[in-house]
Amino acid sequence: MEILIEFYHKNILENMTAVLGVQPDIVMFYFDPRFFTHTAVYDTYLACRKYIPHLKLELGVMDSNNYWAMEEKLLRYAKDNGNDHIIIDLSGCNPLSAVAACQSAGRYDLPMVCADLTFSRIICLNDPGRHYGFHSFELSDLIEACGGKVIACADSDYLDKNRDNLLSMAAKVLENSKTWLSVCTYLQKHGGNGRGGHSRHFSGPAEYRGKNKNPVPDTKIMHFLARTQLIQNLTIKNNQIQFDYKDKESAGYLTTYGIWLEFKTYYALKASKKFHDVKNSLKVDWNRNDTQDIIGNEIDVTAMYGCIPVVVSCKMSENATDADAVNELYAVSHRISPGHVIQVLVTWSDIKQKRQGIYMKAKEMGIIVMDKEDIRHGDFPAKLERAICQKRTIIR
Repeated sequence: MEILIEFYHKNILENMTAVLGVQPDIVMFYFDPRFFTHTAVYDTYLACRKYIPHLKLELGVMDSNNYWAMEEKLLRYAKDNGNDHIIIDLSGCNPLSAVAACQSAGRYDLPMVCADLTFSRIICLNDPGRHYGFHSFELSDLIEACGGKVIACADSDYLDKNRDNLLSMAAKVLENSKTWLSVCTYLQKHGGNGRGGHSRHFSGPAEYRGKNKNPVPDTKIMHFLARTQLIQNLTIKNNQIQFDYKDKESAGYLTTYGIWLEFKTYYALKASKKFHDVKNSLKVDWNRNDTQDIIGNEIDVTAMYGCIPVVVSCKMSENATDADAVNELYAVSHRISPGHVIQVLVTWSDIKQKRQGIYMKAKEMGIIVMDKEDIRHGDFPAKLERAICQKRTIIR
């Protein structure tokens, strides 16, 4: 039997990486009950067992501040399981645990491994010639290891199938954001019969606003929508506007003002070969053990860069981004992965010019900021990719 000894700590990603790389028969989790519960450890074990069906769990409590007690427990465990192949994982454990593990490993000639997340590898510290595989995570693995679950996300097949039309609309919206705001508000106001799984037919009166009596909705945008086929059978006559939404998804998207910046970001990550498991509108229930599906957060765009989660918040308002948006992104991303995570704020505002205080705060918190100038860049996907890939060397 192959046994992997793990020291449980708050960095869920490091708790799982060696387990899935080594693929042991048994994982022995030592944890300090002052800081962690049996349930928390068991949730992490279940997330690992998803990929290692035969994996068995053993638990041991340990005072992480008592070196002598830790060393004694490790030596006793190694002696009692002398007929098995024992490996000790030092990834992320505190210094006292690491020293106690090294003493035990030296006494019984046990391999010690450590996950190098920056370069997606597992190193055997006392036998460099030994190699272990490295598992590719999905974001849902980390969320489940934290005791939560993914309730829903946007249909990736639908987004892939309608990529060109949705990207064209996103470009149109971003270059006409104020006009789009009035169109979106109009569709929300008169579109009760076009959402929620009901009839997709829309019928509403034309409105005229401002000194110049500009028509609402803007007829140019409506005809553009017809060309993208997000709406069909458009007729504008006798101050009446009628059309059919292409499907329930387009009805939902066309009555959501900020979704278009999310789409631009989603497709930018999706086009890159550096990222996998790219998701839009990820809805998370942070406590799956209470038997109730309650959305704790909806995350705009997520992806995985190797084994590192990428969490993106998109703010389409042209008003300067405030501190609440920065704090929310920081809190959500560190709830997903308390140790290693890449945070990105994509905002249609001029935050770097108009709110330098908030911009500097975001940088100090390790958040990548892409503002209006970055988004308008001729190759926004490449610029976003570079920013994320460079961030990997200074993970927080």
